[in-house]
Amino acid sequence: MSTFVLLGAGGHAKSLVESIRAAGGSISVYVDPVPSRWLDARHETDEQAVTPEDGNVIVGLGGLSPTKLSARLALLDRFLARDFAATPIIHPAAHVSPSAELSPGVAILGGAVVQPNTKIGRGAIINTGAIIEHDSTIGAGTHIAPGAIVLGDCRIGDCCFIGAGAVMLQSSSTSGQVFVPALTRHDGDK
Repeated sequence: MSTFVLLGAGGHAKSLVESIRAAGGSISVYVDPVPSRWLDARHETDEQAVTPEDGNVIVGLGGLSPTKLSARLALLDRFLARDFAATPIIHPAAHVSPSAELSPGVAILGGAVVQPNTKIGRGAIINTGAIIEHDSTIGAGTHIAPGAIVLGDCRIGDCCFIGAGAVMLQSSSTSGQVFVPALTRHDGDK
């Protein structure tokens, strides 16, 4: 594993940093408007201050809506256009089939399962405990939330959000930006 340039240092970034470190990698620098209290690495506020020599790029911003996921993917694409590498991140506690195709900037977090002949698009997040079954395609920038299940032979479009615990039935497909909501809090919950 190598060094990474982390774009954003919020909550999602914590899961990425843990995955990178668990796989033997490190963060050389992070780009965020404010300094992080939890991350010990060089801090930059301007994305132009980092170069491909600083390491692979990974987007530490999460996203729960097609708009935020599109912005997240555009950020990755800006760095790819600047010749940054974006090696996929795979937590050691995830299972990824050797026949799965992972595009640049993919993040597969702890406990996730990616089965044979799947295709995961650039910048996609396969979050904690999510399952992507055989022969499915996950579009660029899409976020499969914790515990979501995408059954076999599904086609999920670009910048979609599949909510926590959601199940996409066998051979389902989405076109364009689709939002499958997770459970929401009751007004009385804090």
